[in-house]
Amino acid sequence: MKKLLFSLIAGSVFILSSCSEKFDVAAPYKDITVVYGFLDMGDTAHYIRIQKAFLDQDKSAVTMAQSADSNFYSNINVRIERYRAFGANTYFDSIHLNRVDLTAEGYPKQSGTFFNAPNYAYKFTNALDPQYIYRLKITNLVTGNVDSADAPVINNNTPGFFVPIIDDDDINLDGMSFYSILSRRVFTLDANYTPLSGYNYNGATSPAKIAQAIITFHWDDSDILAKTRVSRSYNYDAGHILFNSSNFEYKIENTTLYGALGSGMGKAPDNVIRLLNRCDIAVYLSTADYNNYRQAVMVQGNGLTGSEIAPVYTNIKGENVLGLFTSKAKRMGKVTITSRTVDSLIASPLLSHTKIKGTVY
Repeated sequence: MKKLLFSLIAGSVFILSSCSEKFDVAAPYKDITVVYGFLDMGDTAHYIRIQKAFLDQDKSAVTMAQSADSNFYSNINVRIERYRAFGANTYFDSIHLNRVDLTAEGYPKQSGTFFNAPNYAYKFTNALDPQYIYRLKITNLVTGNVDSADAPVINNNTPGFFVPIIDDDDINLDGMSFYSILSRRVFTLDANYTPLSGYNYNGATSPAKIAQAIITFHWDDSDILAKTRVSRSYNYDAGHILFNSSNFEYKIENTTLYGALGSGMGKAPDNVIRLLNRCDIAVYLSTADYNNYRQAVMVQGNGLTGSEIAPVYTNIKGENVLGLFTSKAKRMGKVTITSRTVDSLIASPLLSHTKIKGTVY
């Protein structure tokens, strides 16, 4: 049986398996390039992971996993070409990417069967501009093969990306209100993404296709005997929303937020009371490519139990290349839970086990 190894990369983009009928068991060794990168305007440095996957009928995948030479190319040129995100998407300029060791950059690789050093990626530090489409081009200087993928840039600044409860001072001062647990009572989280006028990316008028919202509840565990406090938090994932217009919204039932707090905080230890702090609300946006990948994972399954040996989705163009190169954006801010909501949380029998007694603000 052939040994297949996809080198592990951030995001777990690829499916692993021990064998598949889709591969010719008599085929010779060949390199398969795997690529992973998410562009984000909020980042000051941008990293693209480019490695090898490989088939070999003679060598052990475990042995190959321990060799950096089996996982990285020594002779590739990596560039970003920028194209105007309007009309015919004409060429503007290009950026050379330098190879760096992620460990030295502050991103050490997790320990395990795979080699830990070096831990290469390709880096550029130019500020991202939503007026351009970023085309990744990888040239193998030995074979002459060129692989490429396009990524739009999602504007993470207001007023382009606007979340009222975070960005509107008046609404933010009103706070997060979900005090009633009567049926059909909801907390509404809305947002807006307005692309540049005349925008064109693969025929789409906006780079943003899918949203995800996460509410992080913060509180202090206050030990009334020891006179100590420990800060804790719990992330509630409100899920993904597809949208085609500029506006989108979440309607989260109040009882769902009560349940999230109850399970996230859990039963208070002896002598401990809970003091709520302000929440963090984060809204993320990503592209149609990311949505296609996510949908493929949901249908096909991912990880060691996935149904296919090939990746569930790839947007990289070229010969023997797989991966995901796209973009994301985030708006995040702190929001106060209203006093009326805090009072109802304290009084609710649904949360009596959490021993919420007040706030730290």
